[in-house]
Amino acid sequence: MRTSVPCPNCRKSITLEDFEDFTSPFTMKCPHCRAKLKETRVTPFLLIGLVFMVPLFIYLTELLITLLSGVLPAVKSVPSIIVFVGLLYPLYALYERVNGLIMFNKGNLQLKKARKHHRFNRK
Repeated sequence: MRTSVPCPNCRKSITLEDFEDFTSPFTMKCPHCRAKLKETRVTPFLLIGLVFMVPLFIYLTELLITLLSGVLPAVKSVPSIIVFVGLLYPLYALYERVNGLIMFNKGNLQLKKARKHHRFNRK
């Protein structure tokens, strides 16, 4: 298990803690040089996994609402997103942590290419 990976731009170490601070795999920046990074090896597989996880989270949320409404009838009137955040967020956080670990240990960091802004010449 790796403890750090080098930044492809400045070659300084990016630790697992730095990796966990990224808000998503699509907004990664080196904590040292602020270069935008992308991961190319694992991200497509994690997105495929997400296709299966979203319906699972929806199913679990509805199952919890059904089970809890037998005990607390008011739960039926609570929006599903509140039930999800209140009760299933720890499971979601675990899922995100596993994604981060997989991306950190198996991923391949590269620099994101900067987009060129086209300006119209006015003459």
